[in-house]
Amino acid sequence: MQPTRLNRRQILAAMPATAGIALLPGLARAATAPDPVQALVDDFVRSGKAPSVSVAVIRDGRTRFHNAGVMSLSTKAPASEHTVYEIGSISKTFTSLILAHAINEGRATLADDVRKHLPPGYDNLVRDGRAVTLRDMVTTTSALPDNVPDWMARFAKLPPAELPFAVAELLQGYDQPSFLADLKTAQLVDVPGHLPRHSNTASQLQGVVVERLYGVPYDALLARFIEKPLGMRAGGAAVPPALLATGYSTEGTPRPALDMPVIRAAGGLRYSATDLARYVSAQIAASDPAIALAQQPLFGAPDAGQIGFHWVIGKTADSQRYLRHSGGTLGCSSYCDFYPAQRYGVVVLANSSGAQNTGQGLANAIHAALFGPPKGLTALEAALEQSNYADVPGTIAAIRARFPELHLNEEHVNMWGYRLLREPRPQAARGIFAWNAAAHPDSWNAHDSLAEVLAETGDRAGAIAEYRRSLELNPGNDNGRTMLEKLEKQP
Repeated sequence: MQPTRLNRRQILAAMPATAGIALLPGLARAATAPDPVQALVDDFVRSGKAPSVSVAVIRDGRTRFHNAGVMSLSTKAPASEHTVYEIGSISKTFTSLILAHAINEGRATLADDVRKHLPPGYDNLVRDGRAVTLRDMVTTTSALPDNVPDWMARFAKLPPAELPFAVAELLQGYDQPSFLADLKTAQLVDVPGHLPRHSNTASQLQGVVVERLYGVPYDALLARFIEKPLGMRAGGAAVPPALLATGYSTEGTPRPALDMPVIRAAGGLRYSATDLARYVSAQIAASDPAIALAQQPLFGAPDAGQIGFHWVIGKTADSQRYLRHSGGTLGCSSYCDFYPAQRYGVVVLANSSGAQNTGQGLANAIHAALFGPPKGLTALEAALEQSNYADVPGTIAAIRARFPELHLNEEHVNMWGYRLLREPRPQAARGIFAWNAAAHPDSWNAHDSLAEVLAETGDRAGAIAEYRRSLELNPGNDNGRTMLEKLEKQP
């Protein structure tokens, strides 16, 4: 769950350009050697990214835990693999897995209009003749608003520091009947099935659907299909104070808990690194048919990134398949990913609302420390640096001839471009963004990013053209619309 939404450009800019994949052989046997993972975990806390972090690294059925910092700034109790954190939107993968069980049992199909599983009165869940389906909900393309009620609009005039407490107070007195009543007035923001968007509303509704499919409460379904088989604690149950991490803002101010039943299916579950290590281990094995179904791509393209049952599916720079998800609450952040062919996965849990993106960066750094960057990517970076990015398309073509496994997906290249833009090296960034837009001509985000760097390098006409193309592909790109209006007003 993401109470405060970052745009995609901010998220990409916070991530590193390279990521490793697997553990070095023999690392577990080198007991006397320095532990590179623990060093990274320690630095995560030492650099102020969160008061505490708990990490699980899974490989070949074995798990190693790494912890740093304190779970509470007041008690100074150290974090451990048993410390319980709010996992935010990773909760959505649990809800989707329950739905995958229902589909395998023939209780529903992905093509079902969601209204088939609701009482009458939801004719608003259609736009331009296209109804919201269960497939749309699990692929984040439902076009449902992010939150019902709209927290950001309701509390728009509040100071940012007060917003989390207002949201928590609102949800404390909010229940499922209230949610279903408000859902009747919700308006779809786009045609369903068009574009991925974060939506807590969609996952809350998905929780309602699975309860109606089975006729039992959500917590009972969690226990039946996930927690008991995997030996996990109950994610919706009360947590002993000695195990519960206190959530904090980026400034270190305590934040209210986000454990209300109404938000549980979207972002209200709480687990430890031990619990999520068992969950990720089960995902790596994929011996459960429902887990296997939940990992199948349902939206997108292999080269540009895909989505399964809420899992984001991609390929690394050396063409290794991975699945990932992240989460953020009012005071905690989470990230996990796994690589089925490598039998490898990682979990990162932190008690700071600002650590969602840096948590993913930590996971990437752990990969790099244990495996190293892909050879083709290393060669490409060196060649581009040597040429000062003079001919990005030609350099990429030459390196691919030497390393045919080199894979450059849109997201990775966008991260690279923003890294260059931050340095700042705008002309180099321009070359990277231009290649990305040419390689992904139907990506609104690639054109939006290119427009930004064109504007920064003084190419007003080019920036206007790219923003217009981005808006053709995604009329909901509000940032692009705002920037286009500013550029068109300039003399």
